[in-house]
Amino acid sequence: MKKYGNEFKVGLFVLACVGVLIFITFRTGKVDIKKPGYFLYATFDEIAGLTKKAPVMLNGLEVGKVDDIIVSYDNDATKITLKLWLPVQAKAREDAVISIKTLGLMGEKYIQIASHGGNFIKPETVIVGKSYMDLDVLMEEAEALTEEAKKLSANLNYTVTGNQDKISSIIKNLESTSKNVEELTADLKNNPWKLLSKPKGR
Repeated sequence: MKKYGNEFKVGLFVLACVGVLIFITFRTGKVDIKKPGYFLYATFDEIAGLTKKAPVMLNGLEVGKVDDIIVSYDNDATKITLKLWLPVQAKAREDAVISIKTLGLMGEKYIQIASHGGNFIKPETVIVGKSYMDLDVLMEEAEALTEEAKKLSANLNYTVTGNQDKISSIIKNLESTSKNVEELTADLKNNPWKLLSKPKGR
């Protein structure tokens, strides 16, 4: 009886583990459940490591997934087409902008559909996706801008150094003119009748 009791407990434990495993599998979307939906297609030049089953979000709400990734060759260009599955209740509009985003610190990629106005898009519509800006590319552009700023600063410093006498003379003239204007303004404040007096000989 004791042996039967242990086997029964082990069986229950195994069933519980299987149930938990099935629950986690369904929650993480590893098993496809046949639901009514439709497909949209988005073409990109670069998908930055996006994979199948990646989430698809509509205005920030997760609604679908990337069903397939297709590589195509159009003349001299290589294009990557994403087949996006969305449930029937998730409808994108004609102004939809499809882009690749990064989620969290782990860098998981997902599809963002920003859609706000216009008529609803028909199933099987092909949309040109918004180019993905990789962090490495942004860093390279920032470094290039930094180098350009350094060159501009060096040129400006050279210009100032080579024309110090001229710049000093201009500054002195401006200071002198400013002083004269201040003296004239003060004199007119103290003697406003001078504005009404006529110069001699007129």
